[in-house]
Amino acid sequence: MFKRIISFLLFFSALVTFAQEQFKIKGKIQDQIELPLTDVSIIVGNKSDSIRIATSSTDEEGNFIFEIPKRDTPFYIIFDDPMEGVTTREFTKLTSDMDLGVITISPEILQLKEVLITTTDPVVIKSDTIEFNASSYKVKPNANLEALLRELPGVDIDDDGKLTVNGKEVNEILIDGEPFFGTDGKIALENIPADIIKKIQVSDYKTRNEKFSGERSRSDKSSINVTLKEDKKQGYMVKGTVGYGTDNRYESNIMANYFKGSRKISLIGSSNDIASTGLSNGAGSFGRGGIGRRRGNGITNSSSIGLNYTDKINDQLSVGANYNFNHSYNKNDNYTRRENLLPENTYTEESNTLSKTETFGHNLGATLEWNKNLTKIYFTPSFKLNRSSSSNKSDSQSWDADGVLRNESYGETKRESDTNTFDSQISWYQGFKNKSYINANADVSIGTTDSENRIQQSTFFANKPDDIRNQLNNTNNKTNSVGFDFNYNIPVTDSLKIALGSRYAYSYKENDDITWDYDELTDQFIGRNDLLSRYIETTLNTFSPYAEIQLNKKKFSGNIKAGTNIYNQDNFGFYNNENYFLNVKEVLPSLQSTIRYQAGNNSLAFNYQYNTSIASTNQLLAIENLSNPLVTYVGNPDLNPNKSHQLSLNFSNFDRKTRQGLNANLTYNYNTSSIVNYSEVDENLMTISSYTNVEGNYRLNGNLFYSKQLSKSGNKLNLNVGLNSSYARQQGYRNSRLYTAYNSTISPNIRFTWNWIDYVTISPSYNFRFTNSKYENYSIDQQSNTTHSFNLRTITTRPKNLTWTNELSYNNNSRMAAGFRRDFFLWNMQMMYSFFDNKIEAGFKIYDILNQNNSYTRTISDEFISDQRNTILTRFIMFSLTFNLNQFGGKSTASSNEFDRPRGGNRGSRMGGF
Repeated sequence: MFKRIISFLLFFSALVTFAQEQFKIKGKIQDQIELPLTDVSIIVGNKSDSIRIATSSTDEEGNFIFEIPKRDTPFYIIFDDPMEGVTTREFTKLTSDMDLGVITISPEILQLKEVLITTTDPVVIKSDTIEFNASSYKVKPNANLEALLRELPGVDIDDDGKLTVNGKEVNEILIDGEPFFGTDGKIALENIPADIIKKIQVSDYKTRNEKFSGERSRSDKSSINVTLKEDKKQGYMVKGTVGYGTDNRYESNIMANYFKGSRKISLIGSSNDIASTGLSNGAGSFGRGGIGRRRGNGITNSSSIGLNYTDKINDQLSVGANYNFNHSYNKNDNYTRRENLLPENTYTEESNTLSKTETFGHNLGATLEWNKNLTKIYFTPSFKLNRSSSSNKSDSQSWDADGVLRNESYGETKRESDTNTFDSQISWYQGFKNKSYINANADVSIGTTDSENRIQQSTFFANKPDDIRNQLNNTNNKTNSVGFDFNYNIPVTDSLKIALGSRYAYSYKENDDITWDYDELTDQFIGRNDLLSRYIETTLNTFSPYAEIQLNKKKFSGNIKAGTNIYNQDNFGFYNNENYFLNVKEVLPSLQSTIRYQAGNNSLAFNYQYNTSIASTNQLLAIENLSNPLVTYVGNPDLNPNKSHQLSLNFSNFDRKTRQGLNANLTYNYNTSSIVNYSEVDENLMTISSYTNVEGNYRLNGNLFYSKQLSKSGNKLNLNVGLNSSYARQQGYRNSRLYTAYNSTISPNIRFTWNWIDYVTISPSYNFRFTNSKYENYSIDQQSNTTHSFNLRTITTRPKNLTWTNELSYNNNSRMAAGFRRDFFLWNMQMMYSFFDNKIEAGFKIYDILNQNNSYTRTISDEFISDQRNTILTRFIMFSLTFNLNQFGGKSTASSNEFDRPRGGNRGSRMGGF
């Protein structure tokens, strides 16, 4: 009996063991450009009933390995990347270990049908790149790229058009990896429609040679790459808008895109007089289509047209070309009240300036990239021609601390100028079989500016002879530069390499400034004014040899680059019949280091740079610049170079399971030697300004951004919270006394965006900014200012075909001078109705419904506090008509107001809701 029991147990054990026999499945997942895909979701399911068998994911290198029991029936494996897309593999059985090799996920591959059970994450971190899924961020229909960027966590676009991501300035915007009317991105921001964008990738800016060699970035700036939806890359798209409103306001724009394989052709054109409204605050520009930024002071009439072409001729050669013409006319009426700070007291200036400026510009550029085996070449020439004319009529008065008028000035100037600039850059990469390679780069720039200024100005002083001018000024500027960079990189091990190289740079600058006095007898400008004429010439040669060590491990990477900057600058000037010459030679160290650590979704980066630069010729030569009757500038031959240390620390994380992200950035700049102003103000409140060196100026910047997304049953909530702060010490000299200013800023902000299916979007936001300055050796000890900004945006897309958008904001400034309004409401509204299968949209928009908009601003600096008022657009109503003609993949389509829904739809509901 006992033996029977033992035999039975042994038989049962063997049966169970056989039934649970496990086999391994492994492989690697990459994208189209062979970069590993991390954290890809892997789901194994039974083909007959879609019952899930197992789940897994890829590691940092894109590898995966997991075990499942032996299978004699068909099954499938889903590979789902939130940005690149999904693909499947189907198998009839599993009776042994399986190696799937390398699997490439392409956005074009969508093999899943009824078994698709995935979703799309709003943010994914891949190595040193942050990817935003465009469909996760709702903007109004017909919005542009700029409107979409404003919705992304950590992105900021200020009133001057400066774009930063997580506190780092963006100096390159690409479309599908290629330039779009250049790489500065200004035209792309205004003209790329948000509804054709698939994802936005933010990474550290790389030079062309760093891209060729695959090296890590050494830059402290960011780059943005916008990838378009695959179904929008085969066919054509034409979109145009015309509008006319009250006060004769108008707009018209057109954008046409043609895609065929790798060939892309874009035509853009616009004309409008609402260019300075800044209506692209989160919902897309009301007058989009213009080339370049459409902000600034005053009312601007602008017209532009441009053509962009890119193509991949074959596997080795890619080409591109672009041209754009722009014309603008700006008119502005400025009033400024400025309180100037001195050690003993303060004095006040008030000025009024009426200005008109007209500009014509032609820009032509091209790109050529050649790749064959281990040789890569990139060449990009460009030419710019700009012609401008302007006129200014102004008056100003200055009062001392007792309210006594010390000077007043009245003037009128007319200026015409022509600027021609040619730039070219060529980058060359040559690899070798032993994995060593050569990086070489050459750049050339040639520029000239010729201007003529007609000046009529009268300045009256309380205790000094008056200054009356009726003059003609001719200025000719030349700026030429040539640079070469060459380095050889040698691998020591698979993860370690060293580089030896050098850079040589030559620059030549010439400024010939001649002023002629008016002669009443001849009614001509024939008398040369030697006190207001000068010639300046600068020749700078810089030689910089360096060596670098680079380490690239699975989770850890870094580099140390050390070298020397050898400066040789000849400074020459001719002024008032005298020659001035000064030669400056400096040998200064150069050091740069970067350390990065990547573990899963966590990324930590540290960067250090030692920066140096020498003073300009204007700062060095003791030549007086008397062009401004109220301010005289003179150089200081004893200046030392600028020297500074810069340290930055960045941390980023995005958790796909909880859909929350965190990014923190800290930057510290310390100047061991800074060139600052050294000024003295006399009893007539006239300033004599020179330059000197100080030690100990510093600046600390901190940025923190948090994002969270919740979704359930068609509802989606995005939460973005940010904090920007800074603390700086700035020194200078006023009236021969050293002053110190401690400037601090803190600015928290929060934004909610709630989407109910595709019917309603409600997005409130609040921004608070507090600035405080404490002074030493000034007549005042402290100055502070607080601003509040509350915004509410709503988008309603029901009833069907009707889109109703509202933007309401309230702005409050705690301190403004008398006569300046401290707060105002701004309410903009747009209503559009689409018909003929969304091919035509008609509607109206009202800007500044409450008629309260103003342009009052306050600026607090180390030496003054300034309040300004400029001309700004106020209430108008505009009626517009938009047409959309699209054909993609051989089928005619219309512009849709619906946004891409997550594939499969319901996976996000397990994250909790609201």
